[in-house]
Amino acid sequence: MKYQYYEICIGPGPFLPGDDSNFWMCIHGVRQPTLEEAEQFLAEDVKNNGGKVLAVNRISAEDASALYDLSLEERWPVFGEKVVP
Repeated sequence: MKYQYYEICIGPGPFLPGDDSNFWMCIHGVRQPTLEEAEQFLAEDVKNNGGKVLAVNRISAEDASALYDLSLEERWPVFGEKVVP
């Protein structure tokens, strides 16, 4: 299954483009998470970086590859995929 890529902004808020106090990361998933879903999915990252999830933006695979290190992508958790115990 091919996943969609999403850019997530974590910060103290409010979301202001170009604000250097925000932390950006890339995830992949079967669908786009809401802000609340992204915050739950990334709870450890939110805790470590402070603040809350401020934005979730879909990005192309090309942009994800150009902007982020995808070398360990096969190990990433997938948002929206059922976890089998």
